[in-house]
Amino acid sequence: MTARFEVYTDANDNFRFRLVTGEGATLLSSIAFENEDDAIAGIWSARDSAGTARIVDLTGTLTANR
Repeated sequence: MTARFEVYTDANDNFRFRLVTGEGATLLSSIAFENEDDAIAGIWSARDSAGTARIVDLTGTLTANR
């Protein structure tokens, strides 16, 4: 089973999305959006950005070759 984005409403009736693995583990959760269209736009933005996003090590534990 492949990963999926799920759009849902939170306790405050805001829209959010999460990226869930095929095994059901949540990889990321979004901020709250006022409407579903903005949440879906957030999914597209996350999808577009993820492939080219840099890894920035704020812990200092990663080696220079990663």
